[in-house]
Amino acid sequence: MSDNADVVDYIKEVRMILADSIDTLLNLQHDLTEQPDETITPITSVVELVDMSYDVSYDSKIKEAQQEFIKRDAL
Repeated sequence: MSDNADVVDYIKEVRMILADSIDTLLNLQHDLTEQPDETITPITSVVELVDMSYDVSYDSKIKEAQQEFIKRDAL
């Protein structure tokens, strides 16, 4: 039973990461459509894509933590 619970927890975690990634990619797409003058370096390998997704996820978590800290500090 414990193995099934671990698998379910793992799947939930992966779904959350994918949802965060989709939100981040949609925000990036929105930002790029607003600023068409900047040049974009294409991603040439899966490794670069995975690295970039980890970086984006990390940055997103940092920003959320900063916002929560500011909210707590304001109280």
